[in-house]
Amino acid sequence: MLDFNPIQAHIFYLAQEATAATDTAAGANFYTFANQLLNGIGIVGVLLLTGLGLAITFGVMRIINLAHGEFIMLGAYVTFLMQSLFQMDLLLTIPFAFLGTALIGALTELTVIRRLYGRPLETLLATWGLSIVIQGVVKLIFSAQLKYVKSPPYISGNLSVITGQDGTPLVSISYYRMFIIAVALLMLGITLYLLYQTPLGRQVRAVAQNREMAKCLGVNTSLIDLLTFAYGCGLAGIAGAVISSLKSVSPPMGQDYLVDAWMVVVTGGVDKLIGVLAGSFLIGEANAAIAFMLNDPVARVIVLAAVIVLIRYRPEGLFTVQKRA
Repeated sequence: MLDFNPIQAHIFYLAQEATAATDTAAGANFYTFANQLLNGIGIVGVLLLTGLGLAITFGVMRIINLAHGEFIMLGAYVTFLMQSLFQMDLLLTIPFAFLGTALIGALTELTVIRRLYGRPLETLLATWGLSIVIQGVVKLIFSAQLKYVKSPPYISGNLSVITGQDGTPLVSISYYRMFIIAVALLMLGITLYLLYQTPLGRQVRAVAQNREMAKCLGVNTSLIDLLTFAYGCGLAGIAGAVISSLKSVSPPMGQDYLVDAWMVVVTGGVDKLIGVLAGSFLIGEANAAIAFMLNDPVARVIVLAAVIVLIRYRPEGLFTVQKRA
């Protein structure tokens, strides 16, 4: 046995305490980082829902829709309205949010978008003006006060992934974030089925690849455009219904998600829906990881700068072969 004098024994004791403190701090940082990455899954689900409708609209119609955020906001207000009038569960409001925003989207395509095909700059300005009009109408109807949507009790709380020896959760994820990613993957699956397993989907893909040839073969391109825009707006409405319980519902809430949705689309590529999923995962998890190391505003700036560099050197996106015009 080693024989320490009192001074050596005290130094040895302090060294042991420092080592234990370092290990404890490293373990705490690891669990915090793991929690941040799991929370990033919820961000991935939100990005996937908000970007999916935009990818459908832009990929088929080549419409730069700056009012996409307002359709997200409309879906949130439909959910609030159904809960306020009929005390409806959040899950039951999702079909109404889809139908309501899809009908408004169809009306928008008939009255505004249809007259501007082939004129991207005018479409850009028209949809930007439309976003201002929609916000103004919503303020007149519901006022500018914040509205709140209740989440169902059966998807509240957290799921413990790693627990400590005393039973306290060290790494956990909320059930609501799992619900968001489940809804996003479900809508992605439904969209893939509609596009690749139905006659209507084949017509939509034909119009996206060569509009003039599809028209020569008898495809009603006007009807395809109407249905595509309505479906994309309906997906935005579903995103608004799901997001409504995460944050307060207000007229400008959709603007917070417009830039993120476009980043997802241009990162993954507009020609492949799987690219939207990959872009959502890359941006969501990168944002969560960088926010852990630095902070959230810096993380958003870094991610945006990375997307700008990607557009500069690979404008077709990460998961497309054919470059965008």
